[in-house]
Amino acid sequence: MHIALIRLADLEQMYRDLGQRFFDSNIRYGLGEGGSVNRAIAATLKQIVLDGAEQPEAFAFNHNGITLYCEGFEMQEGRCSLRAPRLLNGAQTVTTAVGFLEKHKNSPKLEQGLGAYGQIRVLCKIITRSEAKFVTRVTINNNRQNPVEPWNLHANDLIQLSPDQLDELMLNEDAKAIKLLRLTQTYLLTDGQIARMAEMRKVFEEDRIYEQVFRASRLKADARLVLLCYKIQFNLRKYTQEIEQKGHTKYAFVHRARNLLWALLCQAMLNMEDLEAFAEQHGRSLTVAADFKERLSTLATTRVRVLLGDLMQDAEYAAKIQEGSFSFLRSDKVFERCMQMAWESWSWAHKKLV
Repeated sequence: MHIALIRLADLEQMYRDLGQRFFDSNIRYGLGEGGSVNRAIAATLKQIVLDGAEQPEAFAFNHNGITLYCEGFEMQEGRCSLRAPRLLNGAQTVTTAVGFLEKHKNSPKLEQGLGAYGQIRVLCKIITRSEAKFVTRVTINNNRQNPVEPWNLHANDLIQLSPDQLDELMLNEDAKAIKLLRLTQTYLLTDGQIARMAEMRKVFEEDRIYEQVFRASRLKADARLVLLCYKIQFNLRKYTQEIEQKGHTKYAFVHRARNLLWALLCQAMLNMEDLEAFAEQHGRSLTVAADFKERLSTLATTRVRVLLGDLMQDAEYAAKIQEGSFSFLRSDKVFERCMQMAWESWSWAHKKLV
């Protein structure tokens, strides 16, 4: 096995010359443009080649590398020659690079950035003089990926590790840990971004969205309020059932509005007159006390239920309800409409966690 930094442009040319023969018969092909890996590679190429915002050398640091097999390997005057190369791992990298060039082939920026593209290197393992059975095993093992979700890759972000936040919450050693995915959902819903809940992977895969959700100002948020909103999720089924019991036919749809219910309960709580005392009592522990649940149940049945009932009478949504279409309950627009009605009824303001 030889280890080298190989030009991405050379890999691309191998594929153009050899076509599908370049891929080992056991390899997973490009897996489609919509895959998270493909999107990440394309985004990095754009930053390097079109935007000039990233140095070409950064690609090798951020890429896991690829594996090639060849029938012959020879070094002459600092140049490496491969005979009959086959890609064992890295099809997504190669096909994404080809697709990126095709997509932007008429862009003046691509012509200007070809120099940077030519400097992109990929860490490469080159295997030669091996039996077919061994090559197959290497191919399979190199393409066996652990199911790591994108939100697991942000475990060391400052937003999670701030000692001031942890001290303020006064969590003891036996306390449950705050989960990043659920914390993200809490932030999205208090921001009123109901629709984002359906694309959580995208939140963690796209830097622009992630930085907006975990903006620096979050570090200045009152941790007690964050925790109060976070804890609502643990008893959403109970609050849903209590609303439905107020009218089985009228509120039968409420189980379809879980995220909207959570978001509106956050606003109902954040607009309470005695919020400070409530936060001091319930915002320093992940424990869900009986009187916390009781207070949220009251908000669910006397405030959120009223908003949902009025929403069902709204001219904009009445026809959709008659058709049995409730997808609008997962939109940002419906949250905004509910908050408008809440302002008119109880002078609620839309309050975010900074």
